[in-house]
Amino acid sequence: MSGTGNTLRVAQWLAAQARARGLTAEVHDVETARVAPLARPERGDLLGVLMPTHAFTAPWPVLRFVLRAPFGRGAPAFVLATRAGTKFGRVNLPGLEGTGLYLVALLLALKGWRVRGVLGLDMPSNWTACHPGFGPAAVADIIGKAQPKADRFFGALLDGRLRFGPGSCIALTLGVLLAPVSLGYLLMGRFYLARLFFATERCTGCGLCARSCPFGVLKMRGTPPRPYWTWACESCMRCMNFCPERAVEAGHSWGIALFFIAHLPFAAWLCGAFTQVTGLAAPTGPWTLFWTRYSLQLLALAVAYAGFWWLIRVPLFNRLFAWTTLTHWYRRYHEPGTKLEDFGK
Repeated sequence: MSGTGNTLRVAQWLAAQARARGLTAEVHDVETARVAPLARPERGDLLGVLMPTHAFTAPWPVLRFVLRAPFGRGAPAFVLATRAGTKFGRVNLPGLEGTGLYLVALLLALKGWRVRGVLGLDMPSNWTACHPGFGPAAVADIIGKAQPKADRFFGALLDGRLRFGPGSCIALTLGVLLAPVSLGYLLMGRFYLARLFFATERCTGCGLCARSCPFGVLKMRGTPPRPYWTWACESCMRCMNFCPERAVEAGHSWGIALFFIAHLPFAAWLCGAFTQVTGLAAPTGPWTLFWTRYSLQLLALAVAYAGFWWLIRVPLFNRLFAWTTLTHWYRRYHEPGTKLEDFGK
């Protein structure tokens, strides 16, 4: 799984190393498993699951891919997570893959795969919704340090050695401590973040973002057509970072309003309205209350975003939200050697 090319680049490094040894190497997107499921492993096969880190764990599409993968029947596998590497001045700071590596490794093991190694690899952070992309020098430095590390790891696997470094155990320990954050992201955060995106007046309606969405969940709607981010958006940042017009933004001012709408008055009003319309008593059990509030918050997000999408079609409001989000000024980032057409190869 790759949004802006970091993980794709690493996969290409590993594939090139395998081919240099006379082996056959294939790189596939996890979403293709819906159309062409992964074949059962044969003797001599090695499966690698490569992914970015989302909220200190594995993204949902990768978990879904592993759950749908065939049983390994003892075939070897490895897991690699690209994490948000950063650089400030001369200091390189590592990212944190958290529970992502070992969660995927555990699922693979339960399905009969023999996990031979895991690796968390720093690549330039691409979360442009949160911070500006790094400059060319910093990007080159982070990537330049990542490639030898990836090559050593994969070379050891091809030589038949195990690679479970102490660093991954430390990341796992921290990931367990941050598990509530990861769980909150999977249950609510990813839906909330997907509702922050919008297109400014720079948008030409070309539909490039929708056509290149790795999960096919970005839709062009209305007249003139404008992008609409649906529930399954994974905030992979491809649309924002590859838009030729820099028209895709993540609304920070809108995010504050959306949080207020979804978590405070609107959800509470929906709960009261539900009780009045149905005549049912308000839920009192802790789990019943949790799932009721959770469902109502999702409904509030959906209704609020639909209204927001229509609102920003008015030029005045579009400019207001565009000029009150920091992403309007942020440098965009995608892996410098990666083009949009590379994802489809």
